[in-house]
Amino acid sequence: MDPAALVEAVVEEVACPICMTFLREPVSIDCGHSFCQGCLSGLWEVPGESQNWGYTCPLCRAPVQPRNLRPNWQLANVVEKVRLLGLHPGMGLKSDVCELHGEQLKVFCKEDGLITCEACRQCPEHKAHSVVPMEDVAWEYKWKLHEALEHLRKEQEEAWKLEVGERKRTANWKIQVETRKQSIMWEFEKYRRLLKKKPPGRRLEVEAAAALANLEQEERETRQKLELNHDALNQQNRVLWRLIAELEERSQRPVRWMLQGIQEVLNRSKSWTLQRPEPVSLELRTDCRVLGLREILKTYAELSLLGNQAKLPTML
Repeated sequence: MDPAALVEAVVEEVACPICMTFLREPVSIDCGHSFCQGCLSGLWEVPGESQNWGYTCPLCRAPVQPRNLRPNWQLANVVEKVRLLGLHPGMGLKSDVCELHGEQLKVFCKEDGLITCEACRQCPEHKAHSVVPMEDVAWEYKWKLHEALEHLRKEQEEAWKLEVGERKRTANWKIQVETRKQSIMWEFEKYRRLLKKKPPGRRLEVEAAAALANLEQEERETRQKLELNHDALNQQNRVLWRLIAELEERSQRPVRWMLQGIQEVLNRSKSWTLQRPEPVSLELRTDCRVLGLREILKTYAELSLLGNQAKLPTML
């Protein structure tokens, strides 16, 4: 293997699959993959919150247990040694010399966001552009990175608030579903005992089973919509974490590597906007009352008071 390609492969091995930068406090999970501890904390639910959706590996989607996280000290040492070599993910060992003209890369084209040489500066594609020495724009673009990070962190905070709100709404909805199930069972049990040997009593059991089946179907449909929203938010959070980590890592690079391709990164950051998922109605439609039940009970009570021995008419 070419030495440059080999070094790039090594650098990729010590990069976090989530943020695509060097692993920070690497931890290994059940499936064997390793990530930054902070990246996993950002993607997985907060410990102590409801674990309705379960935990999976961000890379292979295998189910994992958060309590089984293992600090990978050996990998952390390798990361530190690679970092001391002055390498960064995506940098490789490319030369500081222009491949086209053989001159040193030392000027920056603002329009294209690329490091070029003096000869490239005279080419038609750059001639009308603003091309300046790298050092002259270093602080300008460091500030632009800072502004981009501020924007993304605000979006990240908004995404976190939205996810917490969705979890709370989902938890409250689950309580409502269980309460409605208990209400249906309690309501029908009460009337079943009252009419236990009367013909309507058997009809009540059928009605109760139908009501519970309707509620369970409604629960499945709503749960599916909530899971889709959760997945959409989780995916956005993952992209956001990667973008923030990419900008943080880029801001620490030497000037040349910070500037190379920076405009594309800034454009992605500027255009990133949190997409709010479609609102899901959590209002339960399934009722716990039987059609005509009140009329049946009223008739039954009147007949009982009059001492009538006639059977309760079937009105369902």
